[in-house]
Amino acid sequence: MTGEERALHGMVYQLEAAWNAADSASFAALFAEDADFIHILGGYYTGRAAIEAGHRMIFGTIYKGSTVRYSVEKIRFLRPDVAVVFLRQFLQFHEGGAPSELEARPAIVAEKVDGSWRVVTLQNTRITEVGAAQKEPGTNQR
Repeated sequence: MTGEERALHGMVYQLEAAWNAADSASFAALFAEDADFIHILGGYYTGRAAIEAGHRMIFGTIYKGSTVRYSVEKIRFLRPDVAVVFLRQFLQFHEGGAPSELEARPAIVAEKVDGSWRVVTLQNTRITEVGAAQKEPGTNQR
């Protein structure tokens, strides 16, 4: 693993730690000031402040007490300072008082500016039963 790949893994695990601490400010701090975020239900936030406010709301409501685990599936460098990071997300939360969980595949576009990687865009896609039945990445299924 290269140093840049290690740095991107570190950024992902900082996102995970901030989520698990329900710390919307630390979560949003990993995003560029003008970042774009499409959440798991298709809602769209533009800008770090909106991303922070949206996460502050969900950490206090629907995902209060939730835990997330991210694993990096693939990193693709578009340029030395721009990378796409494909993740697998496992989220545990309570819905209607009962434990629930979901899996998703977030994709991040990250940019390195002034020596630090920041999320420029994040799109989160929930894995449904239909999606789970599909072949895994790299199998060239159409």
